[in-house]
Amino acid sequence: MAGNLYLMAYNLALVLGWGYCLYLTIDTMILKHGSTADLWKVVELPLKVSQTAAVLEVLHSAIGLVRSPVGITGMQVASRLWVLWGIVNLVPEATTRGAVSLGGPSLQLQLGGLSLPLQLNLATLLAAWSITEVVRYSFFAVKEMLRTVPYPLLWLRYSTFIPLYPIGVASELSMAYLALPTIRKQHMWSLDMPNAYNFGFDYTIACYIIIATYLPGLPQLYFYMLSQRKKVLQGAAGGAGAGAESKKSR
Repeated sequence: MAGNLYLMAYNLALVLGWGYCLYLTIDTMILKHGSTADLWKVVELPLKVSQTAAVLEVLHSAIGLVRSPVGITGMQVASRLWVLWGIVNLVPEATTRGAVSLGGPSLQLQLGGLSLPLQLNLATLLAAWSITEVVRYSFFAVKEMLRTVPYPLLWLRYSTFIPLYPIGVASELSMAYLALPTIRKQHMWSLDMPNAYNFGFDYTIACYIIIATYLPGLPQLYFYMLSQRKKVLQGAAGGAGAGAESKKSR
């Protein structure tokens, strides 16, 4: 019982945290027509708190509070933390001001009377992360409270990833693309030989290795998620509902 109350509070807190990040993204970029640099100024603290709090998910899994595999949960959390702390926060002058264009300046996305450039930047990263996490934590919070989940929320949990997962991953890689020239030039987080520890480390190479691990797993994970979506939603339609998924926090 105490564990359920804790998980409910944890998930609700992160619904609020990520919801606030989403609000700041919409307010800054769409309502106030601000820049990604403006967005970083207002979202930096709530983003860091909300994302870093995901470390607790690894602990939840490790102590058996939830049934998520420790290894998979750890890798998912670590990749997000790397992007946030090891890329965006490390080189904010590049990642929070730059963008990777998906076409020429003539290509614009029309949204509510606004013309937005087709590009990947901090705003697309925040939008993909925030929407995904608001839905995910809402799903688990409601499940802890009601022991079941209404079908609309179940559908969102297993459908929003279809557009948001590729956008999120592409935005994460875009952040790395923007940051790596500075990381390489300034030799950030690296240790040259010789030194007292007799150990050398090149963070730029480490970043490329991390990026390389993204590529093989992306199609496999995406199609696995599609198969899970079909299984869970068909089960819900057949009366199984949200009980088709084991209790977990991720």
